[in-house]
Amino acid sequence: MTIKILAVDMDGTFLNSKKQYNKARFLKQYEQLKQNNIHFVVASGNQLAKLVTYFPEISHEIAFIAENGAHVVDAGQEIAFAHLSHQQFIETLKAIDSTYTSKMVICGKQSAYVHKSMRADDYAKVARYFEKLIVVEDFYALNDLVCKITFIAQKNESFAIFQDLQQQSFVADRLLVPVSSGFDFIDLILPDQHKAHGLKLLLEKWKVEPSQVVAIGDNNNDIQMIKAVGYGFAVENAVEALKAVAPYGAASNEQEGALQVIDLMLKHEAPFS
Repeated sequence: MTIKILAVDMDGTFLNSKKQYNKARFLKQYEQLKQNNIHFVVASGNQLAKLVTYFPEISHEIAFIAENGAHVVDAGQEIAFAHLSHQQFIETLKAIDSTYTSKMVICGKQSAYVHKSMRADDYAKVARYFEKLIVVEDFYALNDLVCKITFIAQKNESFAIFQDLQQQSFVADRLLVPVSSGFDFIDLILPDQHKAHGLKLLLEKWKVEPSQVVAIGDNNNDIQMIKAVGYGFAVENAVEALKAVAPYGAASNEQEGALQVIDLMLKHEAPFS
């Protein structure tokens, strides 16, 4: 089977704990990917502006599935940006307990936004994941297209927040769906606007079959993508729920597991032989 697409998650998969990757090794691999006409796709819960910073040399020619699937861009061309209507956003804000205001990140097309009441340590953590981040006094006054709402949890708080969100009417009505993206972040995403959906849009554009796709991930928000492709890999540090559905395993993010998979793919070694 000829591989046509390689899709990688970033945090916990392609990036190590220092949010870095072996750039010299990868850029050599990337040249080989291009020579073999294999598309490289970055699929992440991060905003597009952040993802671009990891690939300054090639960002103009690769594809990004950002915001957990809501924002899809190929070679600088926007393919899709799914978002709430302004009324839907306002109604969602009203429904969310005001005690969460200081824990929320509103993910818009122009920027991400946090409330001035956010704790300094939470802000420092959020700022690591959002290249464009603005502190505001009032979420209701935002003038942007909102594609996702993220919650940052303290240690051991994620489950309680997730359970609380699942009880909300906007979840029961399938306006938004809660998903854990790891690192104590919980995302409210638009239904069916996950990484697998973003990947499907690219497959349609490039006329590629799912069986010709390799995907690598580590967390719950990668499950649909891993299940949707011919070669789905879970890195060693992945959550058990992803390992349970991934046909293949890879070394951990600290051991450059994703880059090891690329080497196997380029050399046509198992499972690509």
